Amino acid sequence: MTSSSPPPDSEGARPAAVPSVMESGPNRGPASWWWKLPLSAAILYHLAAIVLAPASISPSSALIRETWRGVGHYLQFVNLNHGSHFFAPDPGPATLVRYTAKLPSGEEVKGQIPDRTLQWPRLLYHRHFMLTEFLASSRYLDPRIRPLHVRALARQILRSQGADEVTLEEVTHQLPQPEWVRSGFSLNDPELFEVQPIGRFERGDF
Repeated sequence: MTSSSPPPDSEGARPAAVPSVMESGPNRGPASWWWKLPLSAAILYHLAAIVLAPASISPSSALIRETWRGVGHYLQFVNLNHGSHFFAPDPGPATLVRYTAKLPSGEEVKGQIPDRTLQWPRLLYHRHFMLTEFLASSRYLDPRIRPLHVRALARQILRSQGADEVTLEEVTHQLPQPEWVRSGFSLNDPELFEVQPIGRFERGDF
């Protein structure tokens, strides 16, 4: 019995032999996948941090809160330390920043951060809202952070308005009690707003 061979092509040359699937492939030893171990560990760490961020918000167990300490700095660095406290079970007040900018002409421009009339789509408004919310929470962080955040806000307002000086106020919008709402109390009633001065800044301060 004669063995069969591939027929020659149109030029008379025989095609190259196709390697058998049973032939040994490239080395699949530990050296080819060792880099996956730290990558997998980093992914698991990130996913665990994302879960711990909302889980650590009170009411939560002491174990969860202590575990959060291992990922807290990472979450703050990547700005992912978000939770569900805004929604439940005890939503807190909102924080706004009002400003009065004085232009070189002497005219005063008043504004607010965030501002629904200026920031659209709603996601842009939400991003500005997070800036002022961080200002409120910064008092519980490193005491060096809040002054830096305030100066950054003042500097940006001076630049955007072309102003010589700006005065900032922190406005806390408290939530009304359920019985107040049922009785017709407005969510924007002036009694719900607490105003505290932040400071006055000039262009020369930067």
